[in-house]
Amino acid sequence: MDSFTIIPNVVKLLPLLFICVQFIVKFNLIGSSQAELMPAAVDELQPVGLTEYRMVEADSHDARRRLAPFQLCLLCKCCAATNCSTMPCCFGIDCQLPNKPYGVCAFVPKKCDCISCAV
Repeated sequence: MDSFTIIPNVVKLLPLLFICVQFIVKFNLIGSSQAELMPAAVDELQPVGLTEYRMVEADSHDARRRLAPFQLCLLCKCCAATNCSTMPCCFGIDCQLPNKPYGVCAFVPKKCDCISCAV
């Protein structure tokens, strides 16, 4: 191959490369705005802490029972804008986790200061 056949191929790929770079830059800038990066100053307590991941094994048949959501009241650390305290939190199982494979679930806190998780 001589240099004259390589140059037209490169010229054809340059616009495609330019469009791809613009697409990547555009959607990265839209996805992270300053408002999303700065936390809101709210005095409401929010649960914080480690998330525990466990694998869930699926059965081979589809005749499964429908169960109510499982919730449990345990101690966790809850923080507001100015302070943190340990109090009972309502924990639930979450299986729709971002950046985790199907079947990985987490036992995550849902709300702080629970009396009963049945509510």
